[in-house]
Amino acid sequence: PERRVNPERDSGPTCTPITMDTEPPVEHWLIHAAAILRRVTTAETRFSASMRMSRVTMLAAADELDTATSEAMGWMVGHPCPDPELDGHVALMLSTCAAVAATAQRALIHPSGNIEAAFGRLSDLLAAFDFHSQTLGAW
Repeated sequence: PERRVNPERDSGPTCTPITMDTEPPVEHWLIHAAAILRRVTTAETRFSASMRMSRVTMLAAADELDTATSEAMGWMVGHPCPDPELDGHVALMLSTCAAVAATAQRALIHPSGNIEAAFGRLSDLLAAFDFHSQTLGAW
């Protein structure tokens, strides 16, 4: 027998589906951002430790920091933070890391400059990084 369609009864679901994702958007974003940001903070920790070692070790750590920071910045473009204040702290932390890597790379590749001035600038930048990192840790 042929089935007859009742448009009132067979028109499909009339309610919107319920999602199980009840996490607030910022917490959800932080969970996803944690791995990429941890890679940056780990690279920064290695860079800070490398400042007491050889120039080659420091340059390798600066390169790692540069790569981790670039990848995190790219990730942020595709995954914007829903909280403008948190987004600002992350952006400042990443731009500080980029400046640390660039300053170290310039100082180590072109050592004709004043290395003490570069180390002074790096100390200031690393202090700024610590501030933003602690702020993010408290979020």
